[in-house]
Amino acid sequence: MKRPKLRKGSKRMSCSKRYKIQKKVREHNRKVRKEAKKKGVTRKPKRDLSIPNDAPFKEDILREAEQRKQRREELKAQQKLERQKEVAKKRKLDEKKDKPVKEVKEKKKVEAKSKKPAAKNSTRSLCREVNKVIEAADVVLEVLDARDPLGSRCVQAEQAVLQSPNKKLLLVLNKIDLVPKDNVEKWLKFLSNQIPTIAFKCSTQVAEKNLPGAGKKNMNPGCIDISKGTVSYGATSLLRILHSLCPSPTEAIKVGLIGFSNVGKSSLINTLKQYKVCNVGALRGTTRFLQDVKIDERIKIIDSPSLVVSPDNPPVTLVMRSVFLSNDNMDSVMKIIKHCDKQQVMLHYNVSDYRSPLEFLDLLAHKRGLLKKKGVADVGEAANVFLNDWMGARLCYHTVPPASFTSHIDGKQTEALKKAVKCKILNDENKSNIKGVKNPTPSSSIPFHFSHITNGIMDENEIKEKDQEASDLEEEEEEAEAMEEDENVVEEEGNKPSEAVKEQPAPRKKAVKSVSFDKPAKTNNEDYDFNTDFN
Repeated sequence: MKRPKLRKGSKRMSCSKRYKIQKKVREHNRKVRKEAKKKGVTRKPKRDLSIPNDAPFKEDILREAEQRKQRREELKAQQKLERQKEVAKKRKLDEKKDKPVKEVKEKKKVEAKSKKPAAKNSTRSLCREVNKVIEAADVVLEVLDARDPLGSRCVQAEQAVLQSPNKKLLLVLNKIDLVPKDNVEKWLKFLSNQIPTIAFKCSTQVAEKNLPGAGKKNMNPGCIDISKGTVSYGATSLLRILHSLCPSPTEAIKVGLIGFSNVGKSSLINTLKQYKVCNVGALRGTTRFLQDVKIDERIKIIDSPSLVVSPDNPPVTLVMRSVFLSNDNMDSVMKIIKHCDKQQVMLHYNVSDYRSPLEFLDLLAHKRGLLKKKGVADVGEAANVFLNDWMGARLCYHTVPPASFTSHIDGKQTEALKKAVKCKILNDENKSNIKGVKNPTPSSSIPFHFSHITNGIMDENEIKEKDQEASDLEEEEEEAEAMEEDENVVEEEGNKPSEAVKEQPAPRKKAVKSVSFDKPAKTNNEDYDFNTDFN
């Protein structure tokens, strides 16, 4: 039976099926290309295009083709040489890294020696600058930190000023807003018995931006936030005293500022000038050289760098007053915390009870979120935070005046200084300034149980002698190390065999039997024989 004629099937198909086929084709083509690439077969083999004899200028074309070929080969050779040079450089660097330890030690010693003179010169330059200020000034103001006034006093500097009868010395008790009122009054009474003292509070960085000459010009004075401490106290009384010390209304005087680091010498000048003139910073040793600033026609102030602290002082004093920061912040924090009231520290930093300074730093790091990988407390960063708070103008702490104190200033000198300055007017002004300042309460201030007068260095020769002693000690240590190395070398040479022993022929080793895979070797052990035939 004949089959009926059927129509051819339609080539139409669903979109999903068509896309699927296209995808499979693409994958197949990609696979083919990949395999061809591995084998090194190109898609279209290049034809060897030979130039026909009838072509004009055939010889010239062939010559150009050869030249091109030569250039390509030369370029490849040059690239190869450059690669070889780079490899040689890398090898040399690797060899330098793998040098013996002795050479590395010698290099470190040389570097340390080259670095040491810079530190020495900086201490000598600080001494020189301070002495220049004292020599040039008619009146010298010693700026003290109200949190630790006795610790910020320098006996040697005061004696250097009072040696000349024409010079006058005054004390400026700065940062009175960081100490309780009762404590400020006690310190003023204690210090005024020796030298006339002025209670002072500098204007903060907020005033720097808002005052004329710095920051925005069209600034409404009502916008300044007085609660943040933009207002200064004691500036008018200080200027009055300095004007009264001028020999005549037409003659001017030079006023020198001295003090240890971070007591607020430069900020005092900015406050008197009423806009930023000197650089101010929380970092120690911001001022490195003396600066002349003209306050008005009759007063010229000379800003000086920090006084140099003697290494004979207690370790806490060195940590707090020295210009040069120690590398070990952990050690300096431990020295400070030992003399602090534990309960007040816990309240201030909102930390639980701790048994050691290290545990305190661990708790502080967790509290501030100073963590390393896997939640480990970053104790070093916590130590930096604590030191910045302590040295800067953030933390409120106070010391108590000593019950008994032997003064290094004569009674005649104090009387002469009090006569030059009207003490009654000064005391009234100090009281009014203390009333105006917003002081912290005793509960919010940390008691610091260490108050010791700081010894400084005013003569460069003292620094040189100490440097020479240190260098002598270093030389002795180096000689001892060299002696030890020589002894080690001698011991090694003694342990080595002599040349005669080396020349003797070494005993022959027993000949090892060669293994042949053709003949089966006779073995006592029941090892597997690989020459067995399984056919």
